Amino acid sequence: MNKKRKRLKTKNTVILLILSLIVVFVGFGFFMNPQKGEGEDKQPSLASKTVAKKDHSGKCNYVLMDTGDVNQIKIGAYQGCETVSLYNALVYLNKTHDKSVKEVLDSLPLVGWDGNPNLGYAGDPWTPDDEIPDGGFPTIWPDAFMKFAQSYGANVVDISGKSIDDIKNIVLKKHLVEMWVTIDFAQPQITYTDYFGHEVVTNTHAVILDGYDAKKKEFHVNDPIKGKYWLSESAVSSVYMGTNQFAVEFVS
Repeated sequence: MNKKRKRLKTKNTVILLILSLIVVFVGFGFFMNPQKGEGEDKQPSLASKTVAKKDHSGKCNYVLMDTGDVNQIKIGAYQGCETVSLYNALVYLNKTHDKSVKEVLDSLPLVGWDGNPNLGYAGDPWTPDDEIPDGGFPTIWPDAFMKFAQSYGANVVDISGKSIDDIKNIVLKKHLVEMWVTIDFAQPQITYTDYFGHEVVTNTHAVILDGYDAKKKEFHVNDPIKGKYWLSESAVSSVYMGTNQFAVEFVS
């Protein structure tokens, strides 16, 4: 009987020792590789959403960033190109803060149809073309746009007036650029040359430049109406140089 008890005691001691070792190793593994808890950021890194290539000298000559794909017409934001483009940039930057594109649009600072686009959004992004009041020019310009983008944590810089060479080098640094262009990159239709300090381009539009191919000399455009496509540098430059030359860089 005593022998049986002794064997049982020895067996229990071995089991306790094994369990203790398991607890130690599991705890050490958790310490070395802590798991993210619920509510922590589990979004993909920018590197995982970016394709970049270098030439034989090691210089970057191709970049393509995986930005959002929201179409403004499909959600009814007929005049909201600047903000929908911003949202597509925020998707790439992991800075939507779980807000929908409609929530972001509804948080725009509005200044009225005859308001100053340097101070906020002039008009209403949800208004169809045929309901715009006479004299209305629905848009937001870089000064107000940047403050709005910063409210979502975007680090932005006004690069308006920079050359196309400067802008393509910015994109090759893996920085997004929002650019004010025209719908379909058509010839700019300018009705006023001094409207709150800038031109009124009646066919104005805003897109994100989220890639550049140095070999083909093409920008990759994220257009909130037409979608994503490659377009020649010369076509982008022609419209940019023929308008207010508005552009904003997303540093992060």
